[in-house]
Amino acid sequence: MMLYTTKSMIKRILGTLSSRLLIMLFTIVVVIFNSRFLGASGQGTAALIQFGVLIVVAVNNFIGGGSVVFLSARIAPHRLALPAYVWSFLVATLAFLIFKFTEIVPPEFALEVALLGLLQSLFGFHLMILMGQEHIKSYNIALSLQSLFLAGAVVLLYSLDEAKIEHFIHALFISFGATYILSLGLSWKRVFAGRWTLKREEIRELWKLGKYGQSGNLLQMLTYRSNLVFLEKFTAGRSLVGIYSIGLYGSEAIWNISKSLATIQYSRISNMSSREEIRNLTLAFFHISFIGTAILVFIMLLIPDAFYQWVLGEEMKGVQPMLFFLAPGILANACSGILSHHFSGIGMPSKNTVSSGIALGVSLISAIILIPIFGLKGAATTASLAYIAQFLSLFFSFLAEEKTVKIKDFLPKTSSLNLLRETN
Repeated sequence: MMLYTTKSMIKRILGTLSSRLLIMLFTIVVVIFNSRFLGASGQGTAALIQFGVLIVVAVNNFIGGGSVVFLSARIAPHRLALPAYVWSFLVATLAFLIFKFTEIVPPEFALEVALLGLLQSLFGFHLMILMGQEHIKSYNIALSLQSLFLAGAVVLLYSLDEAKIEHFIHALFISFGATYILSLGLSWKRVFAGRWTLKREEIRELWKLGKYGQSGNLLQMLTYRSNLVFLEKFTAGRSLVGIYSIGLYGSEAIWNISKSLATIQYSRISNMSSREEIRNLTLAFFHISFIGTAILVFIMLLIPDAFYQWVLGEEMKGVQPMLFFLAPGILANACSGILSHHFSGIGMPSKNTVSSGIALGVSLISAIILIPIFGLKGAATTASLAYIAQFLSLFFSFLAEEKTVKIKDFLPKTSSLNLLRETN
């Protein structure tokens, strides 16, 4: 078993956070180019396309997602590859048929969205292999390069020709395709260490873990993104979808702190046996996530709306007022991320499924009531209510499971960094 000193743990956190910050920077470049060159409506279309890709990936991850991290430390990775690949192709095919005959995403791009989802799903599987073997550096490099390739392709394609949504789709193919090949190379020795097989026991293990954990992730993703669809349906304006998507990207940028911590937390917990050390690690990461996120939310709210219009284009009006309604949810969701990875890491993903189901239920009810009346602010309020409901569910589940933990233990402590001590 590896030994982790405070120094090595913090180094991993900073490395992952640096990777996330790079991803945030490249994402900002893409959003700025889409917003300025395609306008609010074009940015809305881009957001809906990415929503479709996320749906494909979320369903695929029932077999090829987080369960691979847990099992790759216990089952040879090459035995997990064929089930993940077969499932990915099946999901992409089904997604194409659904997207073609519904309006979840623009139907004219159904095939492109399904293929992009397939590439991203296969990329994700190989990343999960790397994470399961605790190759965090390779994991971070691959994720960063994907965002770099996307930003570079967008800038290049928009510069060579008149900007249009098809160029954004081509940029996604370049980014996803290149990094899939890269991830395949990084995990080659592990994935091809033996003969690929399709055995019932491997499929059963992947599904057993994946059905709970990924049910929660799918419900959570729908909670995050379903407002994009509701805004278009209830307000008949794709421009509002584009403006709201800026709030989503801003939220995800801030969540990089929580996600960076959660990546290390999940990888470490999956290889730990002491419940006390796991609990202490989770609380330490919770404190750091809360403080870091609160600081960034405060800074975000200080930025005037005129600045967003200056950067993103005049059509992007109303971003800053919307963020005030979204801010409580951003903070709540950052804290939820740490708690949800705790439950995933100790093999209790059903807790996440329940909390995500509650969040989605709150989101659907709130969206139907608030979005038709309040538009953007209604969508932001809907998101905050859903995130807060999810956090409260995870919070009380954690208290019930970890009976020695008290409410006061969640209050930020300056000693939290000291809890990232050497663990076995």
